[in-house]
Parts: sequence; structure tokens; C-alpha cells
Amino acid sequence: MKRTLLIILSVMGAAAWTSVQAQLIDVNFTDDSYGLAGWGGNGVNGAAQSGAAVLGSAGDTWNAVGGLGAGPLVFAYAGSPAFLASYTSGPLVDSTGAVTPVTLSLIASQTYSATQPGWGNSSPFVTAGSPYANLFNTMLVATTANPQQTVTLNGLAPNQAYQLITYNGSDQNEAGARPSLFTVNGVTQTSTYDGVQSTLINGVDYLVFNAMSDGTGTLVINYGVSGAFETDFNGFQLQAVPEPGTLALLASGAVLLLGVQRRRNS
Repeated sequence: MKRTLLIILSVMGAAAWTSVQAQLIDVNFTDDSYGLAGWGGNGVNGAAQSGAAVLGSAGDTWNAVGGLGAGPLVFAYAGSPAFLASYTSGPLVDSTGAVTPVTLSLIASQTYSATQPGWGNSSPFVTAGSPYANLFNTMLVATTANPQQTVTLNGLAPNQAYQLITYNGSDQNEAGARPSLFTVNGVTQTSTYDGVQSTLINGVDYLVFNAMSDGTGTLVINYGVSGAFETDFNGFQLQAVPEPGTLALLASGAVLLLGVQRRRNS
């Protein structure tokens, strides 16, 4: 009987823990202009970030979305330089590399790399050898000419709570701190990058949102200009928040297992 109970509790705990470790989707935006004196739209796709950032763990898989070249995760550019970049369709993978039903569409005023010798640009994340170099090297941009842009996720679980991390870090050629403004589910936050940091700091190069998909499984990230020439958007992480019932199941299982262990020791 005890053995059967332990098996049941183990199964319950494994199921609950799997749910607690909910699906994590990581995206870094790339273009092809790394080391070039101009915008994107004239070369191959950039490199994917890997491993943990604010969320995740070592070895996590990221989606590198942008640039040109073969494959489903590439931008379409309306002009050259790369103004009005757009992207639609293409399944994203989760942090384990498994294909998900989630798709992404976006509009950006332009894209560029933070490391462009023609403009004297260099990203502290790249020059300092940060483990987040690929995440912060290239970005979507909203400018005063096109001040409000969007990234839309479809195929999420309907009415699901998520933790959303948005990343914003640009280059050293900023002439002072650059604020980037993000709005999710009607909540607006501003993160001000100083052009110096090469570590993850909340409110400087990333923001944390408690987000929720709508009834159709859609979540929209709005980004726009906030008192500066541009808002920079390097990438994001999205992880489902477990339901309270799942956490209660995990806690109940732990209590029962502890009771069984105590009876064994008595």
C-alpha cells in the first residue's frame, strides 16, 4: 500500500513540477548588419542567443528572428536601408528546442546592429564579452517617424497568465541615456539604457511584465518612442505562470510524502 501511494504521489509531483516549469519561449531579434556601416537588409541572418537570461537555464534554445537568408524566421524589408521591417508566420521553438504552436508577427521602423564602425557604434555587451552579446547586438527600432510598433504572438493558450521579459539595450553612441517604452495589456513601463552597462539590470536593459493572453491566445507587445529618437527592442522571454491549483497540488504532494517518510522513521 505504501509503495502504491508513493508511486501515485511521485506521478502527481512530476506532473505538477512539469507544469511549474512551464514552457519558456526565448526570442532575440537579429538583422544582418553586424560590423557594417548601415541598417539591415543586405546579408545573412544574425546569431541566436543561447542559455539563460533573466529566465531559463544553461543550454536553453533561442529563436533568432530577423535578417535575410533561408528559413522561416527572416524579416521582409520595405526598403533599403531597412525601413519598415516586417515578419509574419513561422513556428517558434521553446527553450528545449521543441516546436510550439506559437507564431510571431512584427512591424519595426527599422532594424540595425549596435556594432557598426561607420557610425562609431559599439555595444558594451559585445565589447565586454558578455554572455548576452547575441541578445543585445541587434534590435528592432521604433523612431519618431514611426513611433508606435508592435510584436504580436498568436497560438498561445487562451486567457493564460505569463511572465514577460522585454530587453532593450543599444550602443555607446547614444549622447546620453535612451529611454525605451513598452506597453503590454494596457500597462506601460519605461526602461532607460545608459549605453554603459553590460549586465542585466531591471529598468536599465530589461523590463518585467505580468501579462495575459486574450481569449484567442493572442498577446501584443507595443513599443514606441519615449522622449528620445528611438525605442530599441532586442528580444524577449515569455513563460506561462502555473495555475494556483497546480502549485497547491505540488505542495500537497510534498506534505504527503513528508508524512510517509516520518511514519517510516518512527
